[in-house]
Amino acid sequence: MIFGVFMTEKLYDKDAYLKEFTATVTGSFKEDNGLFKIVLDKTAFFPEEGGQTPDKGTINDIDVKDVQIKEDVICHYLSMDIPVGTEVKGVIDWEHRYTNMQMHSGEHIFSGLVHREFGYDNVGFHLSDNTATMDYNGKLTKEDILRLEMLANRVIWENRKITASFPSSEELEKLDYRSKGPVSGPVRIVKIDGVDLCACCAPHVRLTGEIGLFKIVSFENYKGGVRLNFLSGKRAFLDYERLNDIEIKLSQSLNVKKEDILSSVDKLLKTVAELEYSNTALRRKEVESLCKNSSSGVLFLEKENTDLLRFTMDELKKHLSCVCVVFAGNDAEGYRFLAEYDKEGLNELLEGFKGTFNAKGGGKSGSIQGTLYGKREDIVLFLKDRFENMFGNLS
Repeated sequence: MIFGVFMTEKLYDKDAYLKEFTATVTGSFKEDNGLFKIVLDKTAFFPEEGGQTPDKGTINDIDVKDVQIKEDVICHYLSMDIPVGTEVKGVIDWEHRYTNMQMHSGEHIFSGLVHREFGYDNVGFHLSDNTATMDYNGKLTKEDILRLEMLANRVIWENRKITASFPSSEELEKLDYRSKGPVSGPVRIVKIDGVDLCACCAPHVRLTGEIGLFKIVSFENYKGGVRLNFLSGKRAFLDYERLNDIEIKLSQSLNVKKEDILSSVDKLLKTVAELEYSNTALRRKEVESLCKNSSSGVLFLEKENTDLLRFTMDELKKHLSCVCVVFAGNDAEGYRFLAEYDKEGLNELLEGFKGTFNAKGGGKSGSIQGTLYGKREDIVLFLKDRFENMFGNLS
């Protein structure tokens, strides 16, 4: 008991498909954030627990912002107060609840199979509206994951029963069940026929067939084991629709059949690579010509030639022995710069850039680089006024 009220009766334990219910307010508390913490004698709202985010819905037509549990007291957070003793009607956002049930039941199937086939434990589970992950304390290869995924879907297609119960302490001692850690008090056991037996507090579907589809989206090595991102039920179907829509649009854009998309993309990538190579060669020839005909150690390039700063500097130094400074960019977005001088002494130039053009950069006294902001004509005037003796003709 906390807040002076007794523990909440969990209606979702008895019936995960209960969408509406009536209850009595046994506690009401104003929070610092302006929300009201409402406690009911019973509720069908599943709180944030077991790695799963809470249910959504309304109480007396007031949106439930959050649902939390502490010492078996479930608190519903509302924007309006409801006095103690009031009889209320709660309505569960069924689409959200059922989607979570499909997701969580899919996780149990996969985790049960991982435990059966490899002996690994599920050491982490997170289910929110945006992501769903499972962590295991052992490594799985891509081939392992694909095989387990197929086995999980076969369990779904076989439409096996899923049941939840509270075995007695004597019965519990005889059960070989999964658990993420030590459990105390009454233990709720979720059973999937022939696949899994696991301690779990969350609502589940009655039959595996209701899940429809299970899919591993991605996986990565994580804390000595593996983390998998997954989708099941409606969320897996919606992701399939999204990917199918992308596939259709790609097929139409490329004017090829779906099965030819990958080969067509490969051809496009090769063509792009060839064009980029050809374009780079042409830009380099243009830079070579600029450097060859330059009578000054200062050269301005277009922004798209920023990647040629080093190449330009090397070409410029082939023809000139003075200080060389290469800029790439424009007045609106700023300029990348690279300056070099074999006799060193460029610290003064860098400090001048920083003081006049809000430059950021660094380097050694013989080679500096960075970014500055200003107009091209002002940069040229700055170099003429302060460093013309270092560059030669800056006209």
